[in-house]
Amino acid sequence: MPYHWHVDRLPLLVFGPLAIAVVLLVIAMGIRQAVTRFRSRQTPEQIKVTYEAYLRRLLNPQPEAVEKELGMFLPERLLQLYEDKSAIQSVGFQLEKPGKQRWRPKRWPVYCFEPLDVEALNELPYEEELGPGFCFANTGRGSWYWIAASDHRAKDSPVIFLDYNGGRSHGETVADSLEEFLNMPHLP
Repeated sequence: MPYHWHVDRLPLLVFGPLAIAVVLLVIAMGIRQAVTRFRSRQTPEQIKVTYEAYLRRLLNPQPEAVEKELGMFLPERLLQLYEDKSAIQSVGFQLEKPGKQRWRPKRWPVYCFEPLDVEALNELPYEEELGPGFCFANTGRGSWYWIAASDHRAKDSPVIFLDYNGGRSHGETVADSLEEFLNMPHLP
């Protein structure tokens, strides 16, 4: 049977247009994402309005409404934190947990505190195995600091780290109390 030289070009003729179509599709999708990202950016005025709404919620805590929604009481120390308007507005710092290994201390980033209201309670994560509680601060990277609610008004409660980025720290106790957490050395 004679060899036909056209057979060598068959894969190129069949798969060449398919490869070009895939490349064009990837380029079109990239352009579409870039345009969407550019259009969905907030204007400076929108950012200001969003920040002012956040600040208004942060400075006007609604612990009674949150406790009613939870059906339990938040710790007294958490309520005191939200009464301290300057402390609750602290942003962008790291807490350093003193430990046995001073050459490599554990650091816990705090991006900002969450408003103490029902809106935040419903938007923040809920851990079934931990039970009722409140995520009072976040890292800015999809992780939160959580404190438990209880049947009676406890003086304080441990702070648990909820890491939804797949880190090994998920569920780790950051501090034995909120008081200890807030008194850890602050780093910029």
